Amino acid sequence: MLKLTRVAAILLIGLAVILAFVAFGISRRASEVAPGTPATVGAPAQPATWPVVEAASALPAGRPIDAEDLRVSGHPQRPVGAYTSINALVGAVPTQDIAAGTQIQTAQIAQGFSLRLNPGERALAVPVDELVAAGNRIQPGDFVDVFLNLRASGGLRDDGDAQTRLLLSRLRVLSYGAHDIQSVASMPSDGSAPAPDDSRAQDITGGSTTASSSRSDGTTAPARSAVLAVPVAEANRLLLGAQQGKLFLALRNPADIGLPDQALFPTPSRVLNPRRELSPDERLALQRPENDAYAGIDTDALAGRGRSAAATVPLPSSAPRRAAPRADRGIEIIRGDISSHSGSR
Repeated sequence: MLKLTRVAAILLIGLAVILAFVAFGISRRASEVAPGTPATVGAPAQPATWPVVEAASALPAGRPIDAEDLRVSGHPQRPVGAYTSINALVGAVPTQDIAAGTQIQTAQIAQGFSLRLNPGERALAVPVDELVAAGNRIQPGDFVDVFLNLRASGGLRDDGDAQTRLLLSRLRVLSYGAHDIQSVASMPSDGSAPAPDDSRAQDITGGSTTASSSRSDGTTAPARSAVLAVPVAEANRLLLGAQQGKLFLALRNPADIGLPDQALFPTPSRVLNPRRELSPDERLALQRPENDAYAGIDTDALAGRGRSAAATVPLPSSAPRRAAPRADRGIEIIRGDISSHSGSR
């Protein structure tokens, strides 16, 4: 019995020595500090940096931003309302002046419907219904021709005179009813009729493209307006045509790029005549679309009854008249505007 007790004591002593060596090795490895890590548990960790886009130079309001105008810098806090990529800002337009070195916020960049317009275009809403809008088959992103129907009650003579003609060609549709161009991908592309709950059949309230969804009786309201991208020089024609007559939207194939040749027809006179003492450069500036729109157009010019800006200048009164002598009238003598005859047969 005493022998077994001694053996057990020796084993316990050996186990204790082994455990002591293991504990020593573990404590030694824990005391070693890895490069780049905190030495103690209580030491603060190095903060992470977040990329933030800044203005490398002063950015004036209204001028599109180039990639050279921007730079990316690291900030210790995650940006709120800031941009993290330069590509997201290239081509964007600031709504206010941005100083160099300033973080660019989303509130400083132009947003909304106006960004869908090309330079030189204006968004105008025109009244529509199923008859004038190709049976409500028009979708945002389509191209349409605008035909004008002028009636006697629309400003023409009271003798029943009326006319219809192509007013504007190949205008881009930005929205139709409550549906705008952002969600055109969700619309049917097979040419089928819209479903009863199609948002194109919903009404527009106040010209907004996010109108009410349905009536109180559960039926959808018909579309009442379409927003078109119109060249600024042609906006007068569209507005005056909508007021004095009735507009019809003709849907056209987007691959059809045919346009009327306006150079074949005289230019209608404008409401405002240019000054006489303009220099050659200033007269050339009259052809700019903004100046053309500022000059305006009236009902007579829209109907083709007004005088033409390229009207033929009459000959001066001192110009000799060309008349062939007749045998029964003798000789015709012309003095200025006075004609007389001498001799007859």
